Amino acid sequence: MHAVIQDRTVEQLRDRFGGDVIRPHDPGYDEARRVHNGLIDRRPALVLRPRDIADVVTAVNFGRSADLPIAIRGGGHSVAGHGTCDGGLVVDLSLMRRVDVDPQRRRARVQGGALLGDVDNATQEFGLATPSGQVSATGIAGLTLNGGFGAMQRKWGLTCDNLLSAEVVTANGDIVTASEDENSELFWALRGGGGNFGVVTTFEFQLHEVGPMVAGGMVAYRAEEGPEVLAFLADFIAHAPEELSADAIFQLAPPLEVVPEDLQGKNMLGIFLRYIGDPETGLDVVKPVQAFGDPILDFCGPLPYQAIQTMLDPLNPKGYLNYWTGEYVPQLDTEVIETLTRHGTDLPAQQSVIQVIPFNAAPTRVAPDATAFSHREDSWLVHYLGQWVEPHDTERCRSWVKSSGADLRELGTGDVYLNLVTDEEDTDRVKAFWDSTRFDRLAKVKAQYDPDNRFRFNHNIEPA
Repeated sequence: MHAVIQDRTVEQLRDRFGGDVIRPHDPGYDEARRVHNGLIDRRPALVLRPRDIADVVTAVNFGRSADLPIAIRGGGHSVAGHGTCDGGLVVDLSLMRRVDVDPQRRRARVQGGALLGDVDNATQEFGLATPSGQVSATGIAGLTLNGGFGAMQRKWGLTCDNLLSAEVVTANGDIVTASEDENSELFWALRGGGGNFGVVTTFEFQLHEVGPMVAGGMVAYRAEEGPEVLAFLADFIAHAPEELSADAIFQLAPPLEVVPEDLQGKNMLGIFLRYIGDPETGLDVVKPVQAFGDPILDFCGPLPYQAIQTMLDPLNPKGYLNYWTGEYVPQLDTEVIETLTRHGTDLPAQQSVIQVIPFNAAPTRVAPDATAFSHREDSWLVHYLGQWVEPHDTERCRSWVKSSGADLRELGTGDVYLNLVTDEEDTDRVKAFWDSTRFDRLAKVKAQYDPDNRFRFNHNIEPA
C-alpha cells in the first residue's frame, strides 16, 4: 500500500532535487522498483535517485518530513530485498558510482552506488585492488557494511577490514565522517553492522598491489566424489599460501564449451582457484589440486584479475528467483562432508549452487572487537544459493535451502553470514549473530544516529 504523497509536495521536491524523482504512475517505475532478486516484488511510494550528496540530504530530509521509512539501495543485489520496500521511500544510489584512485597512497574513494566491477575497473588501471566479493554486479555498499568475502580475503582480510573511512548522511540529514579518529564508534558499527546507521555516500578503501595478471581457474570432479575432494581441500587450504583462495562449488555442469557435452547438466564439484600473487608461482601452487584424483575438468592458467572477478557472474544473473542462507561450520569433518555431498548431489534446479568457502588466515587475525563483524573463528562458510527461473518451482527450491541449512546448523555453530541470509523468520538468528554484548553496543550507535529507526529495511537493529 502506498503512502499518500501530495502532488504539490512532490513537485516542490523536484524543484530542489537534482536527480530522478519516480512515482508509481511514472514511466519507468516498474524498472526502478526492480532489484536483483526476482522473488522480491515491492512497491515503494517514491523512488529518488540522487546525483550527489546534496541530493541525498534532500532525500533523507524529505523522507523524514513525510514520515516515510527509507530503504537505501546501493547495487540492489541484496537477496533479502533490502534495497526496496512497500509504501516507503527508496533512495537509489545508482547514479552515484564514481571511483577515484590515489595510486601513491594506495587508496580509493568510492561512491555508495558503485558496483564491484566499477571498483575493479578503476583500481586495476594502476595494478591495485581492494578485497571485495565474487559477482561484479554486487554493490560495494552492502558488501562492505556486512563484511565482504572474496579472492583476497585470506591475504588481506574482509572488505570491511580494508575500510579506512566513510562519509555518511544520518537520519536527521547531517553529513558526518566516520573513521578511527572521527566518530569512531560509528566507524566500528559500519564494519559489520549493516545498513542501519545512515546512507553511506562515500567509502575510502585501502588498496593492495594485485594483477593485472593472476592465476586462476577451476578443477572439477563428479559430485559423488565429494567426500574425498572436500577432505583433500580441507587439508590443502590449511597449509596453502595466503595468496590462494580455493572455494568448493557444487553445481550442475553448465552448457559451456569448456564442459564436455556428456557432462553438461550433471552434478559436479569444482574447486574455484584464485592466486593473487605472481601467476607463475600461482600455477605451481595449484598443481596439487590438479594432480588430485581424476578431474573431469581442469582449466587453470594466467588470467586478468578482472576476468577472475567476473568468472562467477553467469551463475548469478539479475532477475532469477533467489532464496539463500550462509552457514558457518567449525571444520569439514566427516559428518559435515557427507551432509554437504548429499545436498550437493540433490540440487533442486539447474541454477542452484552450494559454495563452500574456507574462512581462515587474515580475517581470523583481526581482534574480535575491532569491528562489528562478529565471526572471526577459523571455520568454513557454506553458501546455499537456491536459485531458479520458474515461479512454480519456488516452494520446492525454498524448502531445499531451508532444510539443507537446518541440517548444517545441527553440525555447526548457528552463526550466519548476513549478506547471504534471506529475510523471513530469521530475525532471532540475526540478533544472535552479534551476541548480546555486541548487539547492545550496536543498538546504542543506532540510537545516536537513527533514533526513530528510519533506516529499518536491513538486518535491523532497533535503537536502544
